[in-house]
Amino acid sequence: MDKDKLSGSEKAAILLSTIPEDKNVNIFKHLKQTELERVVKALLTLESPSKDVIKAVLDEAYKQLSEAAPLRLLPENLRKILEKALPPDKVKELFEGLVSAEEGKAIFKELEKLPPKVVANLIKNEHPQVIALILTQLPPQKAAEIIQYLPRRQGISNIQEEVIKRIASLEKVSSNMLKTVASSLEEELYTLGAGKEEMLSGIDVSAEIVNNLPKDIANEILDEIRKENAFLADAIEERMFKFEDIVKLDNRAIMEIFKNVDKNDLLIALKGAPQEIVDKFLANMSKRAAQMFMEDMEVLGPIKKSDVENARKKIIQVIKNLIQTGVIEYGAGGEEML
Repeated sequence: MDKDKLSGSEKAAILLSTIPEDKNVNIFKHLKQTELERVVKALLTLESPSKDVIKAVLDEAYKQLSEAAPLRLLPENLRKILEKALPPDKVKELFEGLVSAEEGKAIFKELEKLPPKVVANLIKNEHPQVIALILTQLPPQKAAEIIQYLPRRQGISNIQEEVIKRIASLEKVSSNMLKTVASSLEEELYTLGAGKEEMLSGIDVSAEIVNNLPKDIANEILDEIRKENAFLADAIEERMFKFEDIVKLDNRAIMEIFKNVDKNDLLIALKGAPQEIVDKFLANMSKRAAQMFMEDMEVLGPIKKSDVENARKKIIQVIKNLIQTGVIEYGAGGEEML
């Protein structure tokens, strides 16, 4: 654990873990609800920090303090403190929401450890909507591996297509629904939290999953979805490659992009872009060409946001065409090189 990578809430959690409980009560009383939720979540989920990290956090807060003995604030202690600081209904809401939600995430992490084929066999007879809910809780790469083991056909339905379509249509995931879903899988998945809904971009999740499928399977699923809902298929495809994803392309792909895009579009598209994207292109130019490119970008001066967005759309479309024609590779579509 690196102190510099800790969020403010995590640093606050470490600081609170070194303070006596009676002092914590007074601190909690003065926190806003949003601040309280973030700190409580950090206290419940943060791994035990090393002494060096604790010392660094304390040095940051109290520059003259040289060392500290860590006190791990356990959930039981935390609840006792909160009960002194907050009304009973607030304590109940925090623990039923945050604590149960974190338990639910831990359960899905256990599911993530299982081989894809085992998970697929476990869920293959569930309704496609249930399968979709489960897969949204797993990393896209893992979900893509699981989908490949699901049956192509079950009755008149293409299960793989149905699952991707339903993931793309999701906007919210109810933790109550997740609890019900998990309970139906097996005894190990027994508590998944209650209460609040988590906002979810089903289109983005489905696009990430499709990106991680072999190209032939991805194309087949998208073709099937397009027959029923062209708008949904286009929306998934649109998010399968974002401007920020340029950093994931290899140098050969960048060279192909150079050959196929208008230089002026590229200059405008890179205005205000993350430095790592700019560096990706500069690294594939000669030193002199890179210098001239940066000079040309400065000469452009301020550019309207709408013009930058339009230029980026043009670049993305060129890249998507190159991916679809097999000129460059992205995601799991390429053949393994030996």
